[in-house]
Amino acid sequence: MKQTLSVLLLLIIALFSYGQVQTNSLRGKIRDANKNVLPGASVVIVDTKYGVNANEAGEYLFDQLQAGKITIRASYVGFETRTIDYEVRQGKNELNITFKNADIKLEGVTVTSQKRDQQILDVPITLNVISSRFMEDLNITKIDELAGFVPGLQVRMQGTDRPSFVIRGLTSDEVSPTAQPRVSVFYNNVPISRTSGAAVELFDMQQVDVLKGPQGTLFGRGAQIGAIHYISKKPTSDFGGFVTAGVGNFSQKELSGAINIPVVKNKLFVRAAGLYDYQNGYIRNTFGGNLNGKNSLAGRFSASFLPTINDKIDLVVNFQKDDNPGLGFMSMSYPNTEGGKNPFDYVASLEQGKNLATGKEIFDATLSAKHYLNENSYWTSISSYRKLSANSRWDGDGTAAAAIDMSEDDGARQVFQEIRYNYSVKNKLNGSIGGSYWNEKASQNYWFSPNEQNMVHLFFNTGYLVTPNGQPYPMTNLPPDPRLGPLAGMPLVTNHQEENKSNALNQAAEVFADGNYQLTKKISFTGGVRITSEWFELTSMSQMTGGSPSTLGFLSGNYPNLFFKPGSEKQITESSLAFTFRGGLKYSFNENSNLFAGYSKGRRPEVLQFTSAGEEQVLDAEIVNSFDLGFKTAIHQRFWFDLGVFYHDYLNFQTSAWVADATSGEFNYIVKDGGKASAYGAEANFKYAVSKGLNFFGNYAYINARFADNDVDGVKQEYANHLFRLTPDHSFAIGLNVRHEIAKEVFLFGTPSYSYQTKIFFEDANTPGLEQAAYGLLNFRGGVELAEKRITLAVWGSNLLGEEYIVSAGNTGSLFGNPTQIPGAPRMFGTKVSWKF
Repeated sequence: MKQTLSVLLLLIIALFSYGQVQTNSLRGKIRDANKNVLPGASVVIVDTKYGVNANEAGEYLFDQLQAGKITIRASYVGFETRTIDYEVRQGKNELNITFKNADIKLEGVTVTSQKRDQQILDVPITLNVISSRFMEDLNITKIDELAGFVPGLQVRMQGTDRPSFVIRGLTSDEVSPTAQPRVSVFYNNVPISRTSGAAVELFDMQQVDVLKGPQGTLFGRGAQIGAIHYISKKPTSDFGGFVTAGVGNFSQKELSGAINIPVVKNKLFVRAAGLYDYQNGYIRNTFGGNLNGKNSLAGRFSASFLPTINDKIDLVVNFQKDDNPGLGFMSMSYPNTEGGKNPFDYVASLEQGKNLATGKEIFDATLSAKHYLNENSYWTSISSYRKLSANSRWDGDGTAAAAIDMSEDDGARQVFQEIRYNYSVKNKLNGSIGGSYWNEKASQNYWFSPNEQNMVHLFFNTGYLVTPNGQPYPMTNLPPDPRLGPLAGMPLVTNHQEENKSNALNQAAEVFADGNYQLTKKISFTGGVRITSEWFELTSMSQMTGGSPSTLGFLSGNYPNLFFKPGSEKQITESSLAFTFRGGLKYSFNENSNLFAGYSKGRRPEVLQFTSAGEEQVLDAEIVNSFDLGFKTAIHQRFWFDLGVFYHDYLNFQTSAWVADATSGEFNYIVKDGGKASAYGAEANFKYAVSKGLNFFGNYAYINARFADNDVDGVKQEYANHLFRLTPDHSFAIGLNVRHEIAKEVFLFGTPSYSYQTKIFFEDANTPGLEQAAYGLLNFRGGVELAEKRITLAVWGSNLLGEEYIVSAGNTGSLFGNPTQIPGAPRMFGTKVSWKF
C-alpha cells in the first residue's frame, strides 16, 4: 500500500507540474442565448486529437497550441453544433461561444459520472439521468417511482428504512452490518450506501444519475454492479425560489419550497429548501391505525463561497426525519379478524396496532473545496460526516396472533474524506487521480418477543394459528406426545423477550486513477484503476432481555431463547487488499453519435456474519466480470436514442435466504454462497421532441439473470437455473409531454405515462406462490400554467387503472411456512399548486 501511495504521489506531482506550463492558449466560456453556462459542453479542434469539456462554470481551455489557423467545433445536446474558424496568436487567446436557442429541442444534460463535467453523450458508460424537470413533469417524489423510468433499475420499498436497489438483476442487501452494498448510492459525491439511510426525499433535486455495470474505479468499493447519484440543487447568483402545496386522497398533505439568496454579489450564495409530506396508510389495521403511510420532514441548507477567482467552497447540510406507521405484512395462509384473506381488501389484523412503526433520522454535512490551476486542472477536497438511525417494528406472522413480534434498530456514523486532482495533458488526456478514506461505525439490534401459546402453531405447523374468523387460537401447553420426552405437556410462556446485538467497524483506504485518451480523431480509450485496503470488525452477542425463558427454546436448541442462542460477545476481524479496474474504447461517428465497448471488474467484499446459533461465518468476496457495448446518438437535436447490451459473469455469488433449521438452531435471514451465476440483456432509451410543446419518451429493458446449473467444481447448484429475485425479464415505460397555449401566457399541459414489467420472484429460491405476475401502472399529471405569474395548478394520479399487485412476499413468516405479503398502493390522486419567484 505504501508503494502504491508513493506512485500516486509522483503521478500527481508530474501532472501538477504539467498544469503549470504556460504556452499559447485559447480559453473561453460556453453559454446559451439566455446567457446560461453549459457545463460539460464538448469543444474540439477539428482534424486533431485535441478535445476538452467545459467545466462547471462553462469554461474551457486549450494550451500548448501552435500559432496559426484552427477550426473549433463546440457541441451540446439540444443545440445546433457551432463550427468556428479562429487564428491563434502568440500568448493568451479568448473565444466565447454562444449557442442559439431553438423552439424544438432535446433537454441538454450534464453529468459528472467520470468526476468531471461532461455532456451525457460523451460518457462511454450506460447511464440514465432523471432531471428535476422530468421529476416535476411526472410527479416523481420517491426513488421507487423514479426507477420505473430507468431501464435495468428496480427499487423495492417495503419501508423507508430498508429499500432494495436492483441493477441488472443484482440486489443490494445488507444482512450484516459489515456487509457492503452491490449498488453504491452517492449524495453530492459522498457515499451513503448503508441501506437504512439510502432512500432520501427527492426535493429540490438537480438530477439523479444511474450508472449500470461495475463502477468501482469511479464510485468506489460499493459500486459492484452500478451506482445511484443524488445531486441536489446548488446556490446560484440569482434570487429566486418556489413554494408548492398539495393535498390528496388518504389525507395526503404536502408542502415544499426553496429560496436562493445571493448574500454577497459574486462571492457568497445560499439556498434553503424543505419538505413536509404526510399520507395516511392505505392498509387499515383492525387493531387500530393504518399501515404503509408516510410522515416525512426534511430540510437542506447549502452555501457557495468564492473567496478568489480560482477557489470555490460548497457546504451542504441535510436533515430528514421519517415517522411512519408500520408495514402491512399480511399472512398468505390465514384470514384477518373480518374473515378475509384477499390482500386487495387492504385490511390487516396485526395485534400490536399503533405500536407498529418504521422510521429513520438522518443528519449529514458535506464540505467541498476546489482550487483551480486553470479551467481543466484543479484540486478537489470532499469532507463529509453522516449520522443515521432507523427503527422498524413489525408483525412477522401477519395475523391477530402474537406469534412473531419483532423489531430492528440500526445506526451508523460515517466519515468520508476524498482528495482528487483533475488534469488535462496536451488537451487529449483528461482524467482524475486521488485517494479517499471512509470510516463507519454501524450497529444492528434485533428484538423478538413471541407469545409461545401462539408461536407453537407455527413451530409445529398445526394449521391452527388463528380460527376461520381470524381470532388467535392459543395452545397453553406442549402436546402430551411421548416423542417430546420430558417436554411433553410443559406449559408455554406468554411473555418472552430476546435480542441480538451486532456492532461493526468498517474502514477503507483507496487510491484511484481514471482517464480518457484521444487515440485518433475518432477513437478514444478510457481506463481506470482503484486499489482498496479494507478492514472489518464485527461483534455479536445475544441474550434474553425479559419475561420467562422460552419453552420452545428446548426444541430449537437455543434455550433460554428461541431464535438467538445466548452467549458472550464474539468477534470476527477481516482485512483485504482489492484491485478493480475498467477499460474501454469509444468510436465517434461525429459529434452527435458514438459507439463504445468496455470491460470492468466488480467486487463485493467478504461478508462477515454470525448465525443465530452464534457460529461465525466469512463468505468469500463476490466477483463480477462485466462486458458492455453501447450506442448513443442525438439526431437533429430533437431525437435521442441510446442502446446498451451487457454480459455479467459472477463468481461466489452471494444470495440472501431465510433459514429455519431446528437441528442447528438456525432461524435467521442470512447471506449464503450461491456459487456461479450470470446475467445478460439489453437496455434502450428514446426521447423525441416532435414539435414545440409535444415530446415523447420511453425505455425498454431485457434482463436474463440466472444461476448456473453447476458450481466451479461441476457440482449441481441448489438454485440451478433460478431467476434472480426482483428481476423481470422484460420491462418498459412510455409517456408523452404535451403543453399547449390556450391564451396569452396561459398553457394547458399533461403528462400521461405507463410502466410495465413481467413476472418476478421475491426470493432467489423461486418458491412457487412467492411471486408477482406481470402488471403495469398508468400515471398522469396535468393542469394549467400561468407563465407570466409563474403559477402552476396541477392534478395528478397514480395507478389510475387500479392494478392489484404485491411489493413483497415471503418475509419472516416464511421461516415457519407462513409467508406474508404486502399489497402495492391502490389508486391515488391529488392536486398541487406551485409558485416560482
